[in-house]
Amino acid sequence: MPLAYLLTLVALAGVAIGLVLGEKRKVSAHVGAVGGGVLLGLALFWVVPEIAQDAGWVPALVCPGAACGVLVLMDRHFQHHDGEPGEQVIWPLLIATAIHSFLDGWSLRALAGQGVPGLVVPFALGLHKVPEGFAMGWVTRRSIGSVPSAFAAAAGVELFTLVGAFIEPAVNSSGVQRFGAWWTVLVLAVIGGSFAFLGLHTIAPARKRTDVLAVFLLTLLAIGGVAATVKR
Repeated sequence: MPLAYLLTLVALAGVAIGLVLGEKRKVSAHVGAVGGGVLLGLALFWVVPEIAQDAGWVPALVCPGAACGVLVLMDRHFQHHDGEPGEQVIWPLLIATAIHSFLDGWSLRALAGQGVPGLVVPFALGLHKVPEGFAMGWVTRRSIGSVPSAFAAAAGVELFTLVGAFIEPAVNSSGVQRFGAWWTVLVLAVIGGSFAFLGLHTIAPARKRTDVLAVFLLTLLAIGGVAATVKR
């Protein structure tokens, strides 16, 4: 839980900065590229092989892929608009961000103490939370108008990180008792799918910038190298 609190504070700091600036500015795309590369690398080189050990390679590829696909469809449904945000945009955006925050907290707690992933996940999610919180602060400020109301709305969805981290142990224990090993496969598939989605989602806006793409790919390869070294 301490890491979940820290991750939430990082997001809230980003929200506050976005509110204070009051205009559209962007956190360096290179920061997001590092976080995205780490998250996608964890999905590909840690989560997928771990599922394969228990259930085989077909479920290991299909289940996280399906989870990622569901998140992509949800993200398209709650489409972020590049123009002036309004009331018709902000509530779907808040719902989508709350879901992402819940999965962040759940993943953080589920992977705590599991070697390299347990150490790297907080770092990667922290890099993801900085631009997310920044964007949420700016969008809610422009949409809602009142600074206190905007902060309350943006902070409320980021606090779902703590909700996910808080309920994970009890729900996970109950799921294992009821469904056995397949519950672990399902949980890992959701974690892997969400990591893959966040990694690809982070790099998508800057995919045509060769410098940002290079940082993303080099980070991805570095995670793959660490995985290969650790698992020898």
